Amino acid sequence: MKPIFYLSALLTASLLLIVSCKKLEYDEPPIKDIPVGNILTIQELRDLFEGESVRFDEDYSVYATVTMDDRNGNIFRNAYLQDETNAIVIRTNFPGGLYQGDSVRLYLKGTVLGSFNGLLQVDSVDVNKNIIKQATKKNINPRVVTIEELITQDLQSQLVQLNNVEFEASALGLTYANAANQQSQNRTLTDCDGNTIIVRTSGFANFANETVADKNGTLIAIANEFNGTKQLLIRDTEELSMFNERCTGGGSTPEDAYLFKDFSDQSITSGGWNSYVVQSSPGSHNWTTSSQGSPGNYYAVATGWTGSSADETDLWLISPPFDLSQAQAPQLSFRSSTRFNGPALKLMVSTDYDGVSNPTTQGTWTDYSSFVTWSPGDFQWTNSGVIPMLAFLSQQNVYIAFRYTSGDAAGAATWQVDDIIINEN
Repeated sequence: MKPIFYLSALLTASLLLIVSCKKLEYDEPPIKDIPVGNILTIQELRDLFEGESVRFDEDYSVYATVTMDDRNGNIFRNAYLQDETNAIVIRTNFPGGLYQGDSVRLYLKGTVLGSFNGLLQVDSVDVNKNIIKQATKKNINPRVVTIEELITQDLQSQLVQLNNVEFEASALGLTYANAANQQSQNRTLTDCDGNTIIVRTSGFANFANETVADKNGTLIAIANEFNGTKQLLIRDTEELSMFNERCTGGGSTPEDAYLFKDFSDQSITSGGWNSYVVQSSPGSHNWTTSSQGSPGNYYAVATGWTGSSADETDLWLISPPFDLSQAQAPQLSFRSSTRFNGPALKLMVSTDYDGVSNPTTQGTWTDYSSFVTWSPGDFQWTNSGVIPMLAFLSQQNVYIAFRYTSGDAAGAATWQVDDIIINEN
């Protein structure tokens, strides 16, 4: 009987092995059997467009690398492809499935080559049927260009790098887009010769609420176009290496701004600003400038902490008067940062202050603090959001002020303010 038992056991094991093997074969992903057909470069693909849409009904393929995907929300159902000859954007039927650095074969059958508001694109791309991935993490280097070359040459959809550029002063203190209302915004980038180009950011981008870089340096982006207007699309704000001193005098008020102050000159009172000490007892406290924690980037800071106790303070940082009588839709924005326990900073507005007296006894001040998105703490720089100034349209003598207070019972937080600007919406 023993030989029969062993034979049965052997047969059972063999059957389990066969079933197991079949299951493994079944679980393996299917291999895409998509014909290659005629191979085109991206330049040859672009050359096929002569003003009318082209539908591909035969087998054509393009080999390229994904230079921008839609994961960060700045684009939707789009991806940018580039090879050694040129670049193009593809419009996919569904979001996702393509990632920056993917080396792919784009199978063109069933897709349409056309123009969308001046941007040449391949539409109706099904990632499951038209994309065959060859490899991953094959990132390509950007092409170094100038703003002038972007404006005058056809570099549409290419990955580019610009050196020695900065955002115009009117954009400082603003965010890249309106994240709260999910609205796209344009911010103007300039070089030291005055050439400019738009940086367009979607309100759905995961960096929409980040404050615009306020220094000079390097930017990597995708060259885009909309109705003849050249634009740039940021892939990631980590690709903005902008830490050098500005070349356009960002410390002075921009021509189109009613008020601007970024403290880059390390002065609290330059430009007609006034720091008024209503109370500072028993210590000696006032608004000052600092760049601690942010080398080279100066900001205004106030504290009532002595190192062992919280002094009784009432410190005002007051702007010079500005004229809104001819304004249409003025808005205020700035950045704030705070840490430690103590009273919140206040934003005050007056139209009858005399510019020199004690603000607690002279002038009528309106508390605008509730309109502000303040820093949550831990020295986290936060954009104030857009603060409308429509209530002061007819006024010629408007002041804003930041009021800092502290006390033994209330505590003494540290508050920091930077990139204050009032301009048109």
